[in-house]
Amino acid sequence: MRKITRYILTAVIVLLVPVMLLCFAFLLPPQYDETYLAGLQDKTERLKTVKGQKIILIGGSGAAFDVRSDLLEQELPGYTVVNYGLYAGLGTTVMLELAEPYVRQGDLIVFLPEQSGQTLSTYFDAKSLWQAEDGALPPLLSLGAKEQKAMIGAFGRFAADKMNLYLSGAKPKGEKVYARSSFNVYGDIACRGREHNIMPEGYDPNMLIAFDPDLPTDDFFSIVNTFSEKCRKKGAELYYCFCPMNASAVSAEELEHIGDYTSKLKDRLNCSVLGTAEEAIMEQGWFFDTNYHLNEAGQIVYTAWLSGQLKTVTGNRTSVSIELPSMPESDSAHIWDGDNSDEEYFLYEPYSDGFRITGLTEQGKGRNSLILPAMYNGLPVRSFTSSVFSYNQVIRTIFVSRNIVWIPDDSFLGCIALEKIILENPEPETCSVGQNLLNGTDAVITVPAEAYSSYATNYFWAMHVPRMETEK
Repeated sequence: MRKITRYILTAVIVLLVPVMLLCFAFLLPPQYDETYLAGLQDKTERLKTVKGQKIILIGGSGAAFDVRSDLLEQELPGYTVVNYGLYAGLGTTVMLELAEPYVRQGDLIVFLPEQSGQTLSTYFDAKSLWQAEDGALPPLLSLGAKEQKAMIGAFGRFAADKMNLYLSGAKPKGEKVYARSSFNVYGDIACRGREHNIMPEGYDPNMLIAFDPDLPTDDFFSIVNTFSEKCRKKGAELYYCFCPMNASAVSAEELEHIGDYTSKLKDRLNCSVLGTAEEAIMEQGWFFDTNYHLNEAGQIVYTAWLSGQLKTVTGNRTSVSIELPSMPESDSAHIWDGDNSDEEYFLYEPYSDGFRITGLTEQGKGRNSLILPAMYNGLPVRSFTSSVFSYNQVIRTIFVSRNIVWIPDDSFLGCIALEKIILENPEPETCSVGQNLLNGTDAVITVPAEAYSSYATNYFWAMHVPRMETEK
C-alpha cells in the first residue's frame, strides 16, 4: 500500500511541475516586455501586417542601429521598410527562419549579419527568444528542429526565472538606448543618447574584426541558401550585405584577406552580395558603442550607401538625395570619484584621457584583495591589460571602479583562487566587455543591487547573468 501511495505521489509531482511551469510562463504578467529583446514582438507585428512590396532588413543589432528606414523609403518609393534586426546574441540565421512566413512576392530581403564568428554561424540562444516573446506565444513552428529542441530545453529555466522576477518585484526594464521603447515604428533604433562615439579608443578591442575565409560555417551557408531558395519561389529576392565595420577594429593583416574572404562568400552563396566589404568599413567617428553600431550621423551615411545599392539592383536610375552629415566628435567618458587606497600596488601607462593598469608591483602580487583605483596622478584609470591578473593564483577579490570603461577578454584566465569580481558601476552601458570575460575562472560577478536588472538586460553583460549576483 505504501509503495502504491509513493508511486501516486511521484506521478502527481511529475505532472504538477510541468503544469506549474506552464502557469508561470503563460499566466503571469510579462516580465521582459520593456526590454530591448521585446522589440521583436513589434517588429514581427509590422512584418505581418504591412501591405505591398517590402524591403526587409534582417540581422543582429547592427541592422537595428545602422539603417534609417524612413530615408530608405524616400529613396525607393513603392516599398515599405521593415527593420527585422535585433540581437547577435540571439542568433542571426534564426531571424531568417522567423521572417520567412511573412515574405511575399516582390519583397527585397537584405541580410546584414555582423562580421563575427557568432553571427556567421547557426548559433541560437533559446533563452533570449523566450524573453523576447514573453507575453506572446513563441513561433515554434517557424523554427527548425534544432531550435525547437533548444526552446524546449530552455523553457523550465525561463519559467522559473519569470516567477522569481514576479515574486521579487524586480521586473527588468529597458535601459537608455537598450529598451523596447528605443525602436521606432519601422524597427530602427531611434532615440537620443547615441550622438557620438563613446568608446574610449574609438573602437572596442574585445570585438576585433576578421576576414578569415573559414569564418562562416557550412551550416550558415546552408541556412542562408535554403532561405534564399524559399524567397525566390515566393517571387522575392534575398541580398547579402556587409554590416558597417569600424575601421579601427580591422588590422592591416585582415585587410589583406578581404579578397579571399569575399570570393568564398560569393562562391558559397546562391544570392547576390550588395557592394563590397571595403565599402562597409567606416571611420570610427561614425560609430557609437560597438564596432558595428553606428551613431545617428553614421546611420544616415550608411543608409545613403545602402540606398544606392538597392537602386542599382531594382533598376532605379535616380541619384541618392540623402544629405550627408558631418562626422561628430567623440564624446569623452565621465570621471567619477572612487577609492584610490590601493593605487600603490599597480603599474600604469597613459591611456585615452587618463591611465590604464599594466601590471602589479611585487607587493601587489602578494595581495588577495585589490581595489582598482578610480584615479592616478589626478587622471581617471580607464582600463587594465589582460595580463594584470591572468594566472594570479593568490587574488580572491577584485573591486572594479566606476571609471573602468572596458575590461579585456581573458583578464582572469588561470585565477584559480578568484571568488568575486565586484563592480561598483551602476550603469553597465558605460563599461564594455566581451563574451570571454570569465574565461578561466570560477569567480562570480557582483553588481549593485539596484542595477541588477540593468546588467541582466544589457547588450554586453546579459550573457554573463548566470555568473552574476547582487551585493549582500
